[in-house]
Amino acid sequence: MPADTDTSAIHVRDATRDDLDALVALSQKTFTDKFGHLYKPEDLQAFLDTEHSLSTYRTALAAPRTLVRVAETPEGSLGAYLVCGPLTLPAEEAADGAVELKRIYVDAPLQGRGLGRHFIDEAFAWARRQEAPEMYLSVFSENDGARRLYERVGFEKIGEFLFPVGEHRDLEFLMRCRLE
Repeated sequence: MPADTDTSAIHVRDATRDDLDALVALSQKTFTDKFGHLYKPEDLQAFLDTEHSLSTYRTALAAPRTLVRVAETPEGSLGAYLVCGPLTLPAEEAADGAVELKRIYVDAPLQGRGLGRHFIDEAFAWARRQEAPEMYLSVFSENDGARRLYERVGFEKIGEFLFPVGEHRDLEFLMRCRLE
């Protein structure tokens, strides 16, 4: 695991079981803040209930090849998080051992402090320790800022797929970064 870091009074560390409630709340808040306006309430709630649930994060924390990191404010609240793990995206020609950068979310008050880039660097370091030949991620097709950031750090768009949010389907870009 990466060493604990303290940058600008934000403490980045491994998530623990004690963080579960706060992590679920942060994950639901940040997803809703960024994308909630795109969906019917019932689609958004269905997605949050499955993909941003207590069981989702409990499983991630217990999984041996999964990285869950959080950024904690000086007040002790969580303000950002990272999840990486085994590849589950529809990457048909992925190399054996490929991994996935599953989530990076930074709450609005902490944006612009370099936490997103910091978490990307941690994801790359983790993937290299896993001896992964490549890392994948998906990004909403209309999230231009995130896509540009991922391109700057070496990801390239290699495909598209439809991503379910309840009954709604979003166009997602599949991106890959070769690590070898």
